[in-house]
Amino acid sequence: MIVTTARKMTFEEYLTYDDGTDKLYEFNDGELVEVTPATGFHNDLMVFFAFFLQTEIKRFQYPYCVRVNSTEIFNGKRTRRPDVLVMTLDQRESLKSKPDILREACPLVIEIVSPTCRSVDTVEKREEYAQFGISEYWIVDFLLETFMVLNLVNGVYIEKVYRESDRIISNVFPEISLTMSQVLESV
Repeated sequence: MIVTTARKMTFEEYLTYDDGTDKLYEFNDGELVEVTPATGFHNDLMVFFAFFLQTEIKRFQYPYCVRVNSTEIFNGKRTRRPDVLVMTLDQRESLKSKPDILREACPLVIEIVSPTCRSVDTVEKREEYAQFGISEYWIVDFLLETFMVLNLVNGVYIEKVYRESDRIISNVFPEISLTMSQVLESV
């Protein structure tokens, strides 16, 4: 839902906006877009992926950290708050005293498809994340029981779809061993 204000808001105003509620918003060219709260199942999935990836990061000493539904990505016009985001340790360090908003591409984002926002998660964000330069984008769709890994090649995502016991292949996490069946069994 877009929240209309008397005039378009600047990005600086967005950074300090507080309407006295616990609602989350994204910024879209001067307007606020209310973010629908996640379901319990959706939250369980975000936590699963964050824990799984953080374990892989620690095990293989990758120079990354994981954020769950908190860090925003800003492309100059709009923000997005991915379900799960993997950033470099340098990016994390650069945000310590600033708003939790990345203005440069991170290695990986994960979106869990919401039944009410299917086209946003699978079409709109795909285009935006590609334009932003995010090298890998995972789309997890539990209604279709698919796991898509999209790798950015020359500005366009190349998609590979995984089902059931297919082991996903990730360029960001080449050692990973994860299947859709494992995810389904874990939540």
